[in-house]
Amino acid sequence: MKILQGRKIYSVSEVNYFAREILEQMQFWVEGEISSIRKNPNWNFYYLDIKDEKAVLSCIADGLIFNNSEQDLVGQSVLIHGNLTLYEPLGKFQLRIYSLEIIGEGYLQKKLEELIKKLRAEGLFDAKYKKILPLYPKKVCLVTSNQSDAWADFKKHSIDKFALIELYLADVRVQGPKSVSHLMKVLPKVDKMKFDVVVITRGGGSLEDLTAFNNEQVARIIFSMKTPTLVAVGHEANESLAEWVADKRASTPTDAAHILTSGYTNAIDKIDNQKIYLKSKISFIFSTNYQRLDLYDYKLQQVKNRFKLFISKLLVLDETMKHYKEFKITAALSEIYRSFEALRKNSLQLISSNKGKLAHLQKNLFLISPQNTLKRGYSMVFNQENKLITTVNSVEVGNIIKVKLADGRLTSIVESKNTND
Repeated sequence: MKILQGRKIYSVSEVNYFAREILEQMQFWVEGEISSIRKNPNWNFYYLDIKDEKAVLSCIADGLIFNNSEQDLVGQSVLIHGNLTLYEPLGKFQLRIYSLEIIGEGYLQKKLEELIKKLRAEGLFDAKYKKILPLYPKKVCLVTSNQSDAWADFKKHSIDKFALIELYLADVRVQGPKSVSHLMKVLPKVDKMKFDVVVITRGGGSLEDLTAFNNEQVARIIFSMKTPTLVAVGHEANESLAEWVADKRASTPTDAAHILTSGYTNAIDKIDNQKIYLKSKISFIFSTNYQRLDLYDYKLQQVKNRFKLFISKLLVLDETMKHYKEFKITAALSEIYRSFEALRKNSLQLISSNKGKLAHLQKNLFLISPQNTLKRGYSMVFNQENKLITTVNSVEVGNIIKVKLADGRLTSIVESKNTND
């Protein structure tokens, strides 16, 4: 430090020294995820970065802390105890690590149980929100890694058995730091693609391996999807948050394929059972009726022999029927002709007798018709709504009325009115 014009002037190295002295007084525990580890090539210590959702913290640690397993820690959630320090030559802020603990499954399980309790209270697990999977899905999207055993198992028990299913693979990371972001990016996209079902699956693993499928944001996306969802994460012993919020849960990828194709399987089973039943029925019919058919054949042969004797009789009957038919037709034609003539005469008489009556009725109808009445000097009066006025009481002075005469119409204004009383 030096004094210049009454002011204390510090060098850069002095400022960094003071900052380091102050920072090294601060010790605490830090929780985060290790994103990278680099060993110093000349000395037995490591540089590493830990992060959370919003920030990254640079750290330095003695090599004895890692015990030659540092690469296995990348992506792990850890608890670190240390103090802040400053690398003076570069003015670099960092955390010196004294101890490091991997956050085990007990910790993750506690966090998961708290999250399950929270989402259950919000109703995300309620049965009323579960959509029913279609019985015969045709267009299906499988969300998993294309390199996984889950993909191979699901394919083997779905489209390899039922080729009519259109299976689309949405390749995602199912483990590791990028798995959550991959799922959050892919799931909303496939939900808009009009699939019959979206299947989300992966193989089993530890609780840490299943972190992406126990993520709250991923679970909420699955819950909000419009497309029916079927989730199978892990094996029989595994159960993830994604399965709790899905419309249907399966224990394994193979079980998911069986659930998805159960409609087709049941239909095939019914067809196979029907085939077995029909074969059994046909066999029973043939076995129980073979002798009866043989007996019928013998009797038919006897009938055939008898009919040979009737051929000549049939010829005689045929000739007789021809003559009889001609006789009957001739008699019928004569009867029809006589009936037609009688009907014609009766119709003419009826028309003639009713013609005069019709003319008389027409004349009477004309005499009482409204048009004829109008010709005799009468008229019909209507109001403005074209309703017939039949009484003086239905109009008022000043009303406009319409008068219908035999040869046209008049429009008048009522100036006065009188009643007959």
